[in-house]
Amino acid sequence: MTPDVRRRSVARAAALLIVTAFASLSLVACTAVELSPEERAREIAKRWVDASRTGDEESAQALSCGPILGGVNSDLPELKSHSLEVASQEDGQFIVEVTESFSDYPVLVTRLGVRTDGEACISWVR
Repeated sequence: MTPDVRRRSVARAAALLIVTAFASLSLVACTAVELSPEERAREIAKRWVDASRTGDEESAQALSCGPILGGVNSDLPELKSHSLEVASQEDGQFIVEVTESFSDYPVLVTRLGVRTDGEACISWVR
């Protein structure tokens, strides 16, 4: 084997190795990371807060486990901040306390009952 043929073989092998590495990284990047039940409860609560703040009744209702949850708050003043506290109740059941602070309105506290023992959903709002 001549040196020129060896260089081409090494270059081909290196290129194949690089392509394989990129393909492997792409597959790893596309694989969804499994969220813990608490993270799933927090995520669906965030989605409910977003739907509630924009007055998107349809999106808020789509997050419920079944019966209609009630109206969403779209007529509140500008939101300054919000926080979510997640407390586990029993296997797959969480209470998420949503605290919202506004520029010129009292602090609003809403509690969500969240189930994660299947597809995550909101079972009640208080």
